Amino acid sequence: MALVRLAKLDDYESVEVLGRTMFKITWCPNLCPGSPTDNPAIGLNLFNEYQCSVAAGLESRSDPADKLAVIVDWCLTTACDDRVPLARVLVKAKREGVRVGLDINDQDYTEPALGYRYELAFLNDEIQQLAAAQVMQLQNLLQVAQND
Repeated sequence: MALVRLAKLDDYESVEVLGRTMFKITWCPNLCPGSPTDNPAIGLNLFNEYQCSVAAGLESRSDPADKLAVIVDWCLTTACDDRVPLARVLVKAKREGVRVGLDINDQDYTEPALGYRYELAFLNDEIQQLAAAQVMQLQNLLQVAQND
């Protein structure tokens, strides 16, 4: 079991990200769920849940392929509306060879999807390695969402 540090609300500091005020945990240099966030109260819960999953051995902090697998699985299994724009980014990046950047429309995402979207900007190589079956599942999700 890994030893992790949990955050408290006082650990957040405001930072400017692409002209937008976000909050990140001062002592955590990693990009992870809850840091950065647009709402520290929500981000705190996400970050601490993430840290607990790391401590339990359920989350890999270092393997980019594992990080992408978590994001894809979240898109395919959650009922959250934010999964659709996230899936759209993944499909477009894979099919069109477009690199995912940090140009994020904050209106399209809430937590935890916002954290996942930021993380995608650092997983471009892994996105290009997505299996065709996963891309098709994401594409099907987009088609179902379009028909609803």
